[in-house]
Amino acid sequence: MAEAITRSAVVTGANKGIGLEICRQLAASGVRVVLTARDEKRGVEALQSLNGSGLSNLVFHQLDVGDPASIASFADFIKTQFGKLDILVNNAGMSGSIVKDPVALESGVAATEISWRTSQLAWYNDSALGAGGRMRENKLLRAKEDG
Repeated sequence: MAEAITRSAVVTGANKGIGLEICRQLAASGVRVVLTARDEKRGVEALQSLNGSGLSNLVFHQLDVGDPASIASFADFIKTQFGKLDILVNNAGMSGSIVKDPVALESGVAATEISWRTSQLAWYNDSALGAGGRMRENKLLRAKEDG
């Protein structure tokens, strides 16, 4: 019988809200999930919450998507621990409104840059996705059903 292949996923900004729910659904589907957050305390609390609900195939790693050194260090962690990355959910972002002034324009550019830097995880050292890997976007997960 063929051995089951475990897929690995990274979810950025996963300590609450949509990111946390994505982690829950992926882990419940048998995917090994790396939950990331900029704030280590909040990330560990989110991990403990998921573990408390019976999910054990998750780990936490601190990641600041606005810091290139943090992204590079995290990519090294993924490569060392898992060898490749199958799924990347770029959920981290910046908050605040953007208006038409030079300072706000810089904020919009910064938000785009954060998204770009995080996407670099997918091809860090040309091997993050592994052989035959590809990037996909806009995959919707089923909303959590209450009851």
